Amino acid sequence: MDSARDKLTKIIIEAETLCQLDYVDPKSYECWGCGIDMVPRSWKKENKMRANFAKHPNQSHAKDCDADAEEKIVEQGLGKKQSIRSILEKTPGLSPSSLVLIEHREHIGTSSDLNNKTTRSFDNSDKQNKVLNTDVDKKSRRPANTIRPICRAFINFPYDRNMSLSIPGIEGDNYIKIFKKLSHKKIEKYAEKKIFYSSLLLWEKINYNDNLLIIPLTAGIWINNKPDCTYKIKIDWSAWSKAKKTRLLNEIELAQQDARQLKKEGNTKEYTWIFFIGEQDKDNFDTFHVNDNRLICSIIGHIIYPEF
Repeated sequence: MDSARDKLTKIIIEAETLCQLDYVDPKSYECWGCGIDMVPRSWKKENKMRANFAKHPNQSHAKDCDADAEEKIVEQGLGKKQSIRSILEKTPGLSPSSLVLIEHREHIGTSSDLNNKTTRSFDNSDKQNKVLNTDVDKKSRRPANTIRPICRAFINFPYDRNMSLSIPGIEGDNYIKIFKKLSHKKIEKYAEKKIFYSSLLLWEKINYNDNLLIIPLTAGIWINNKPDCTYKIKIDWSAWSKAKKTRLLNEIELAQQDARQLKKEGNTKEYTWIFFIGEQDKDNFDTFHVNDNRLICSIIGHIIYPEF
């Protein structure tokens, strides 16, 4: 599973956000749908696989578990064939309603300290906490705390991109208006901030040092089937922890490997996509600046563009 609930704070978090914490207690998470224990996996900085949550081998989700139902809905792929809006409106995590960035303090302590509020990390905003859990209690769409689940919904449910979506600083009130694919014909200045996306450039080296990470994209100008001037993302990670740097670098390098493998297998439908919210450079329009690891992600998928 991609998300689970913190037993103490009752906040539902994405597995990918675990790398932001200084300490992760493997006994502190439960299924947000039925409450069985969920074990975080591949969250350490040295892990190459993407982070996720898994149930114990001897456990099963409850029969009416919403979280388990969501997993099955995605696996069936029904949302890529037709609108399933009636289902999405009643399920918390499949199609997030908004983006709410949550700041975490240091996460320490163990599962035995669940009653001691000084030993665990907490949301700095009680209001945000209430917003997240109110939606879950009503079994309605909930906010996301990174762009990843929002981008997954964009890929998984193309016939429901007219559903509402609110992201601070971005004009638009639904998925169609908030997402923008970077041009594959020219370098242009974008007047409005969006969730931009492009496939990842396969063979160009990903450059990085202690202060900067540069991610090459395929969008932009090509001449004779070769990249001439393509977009790139510059990430100032000078203030990031080593764990955050390693996790993002691993994700991008793994994404590039996946893209090469797809091409080798002759897969012409699925691509490795990079989604991000960033500031376009005022002088060099081919460059975007992203400084928050919650505002960038890579996802493999086939993006469908139905007519509305």
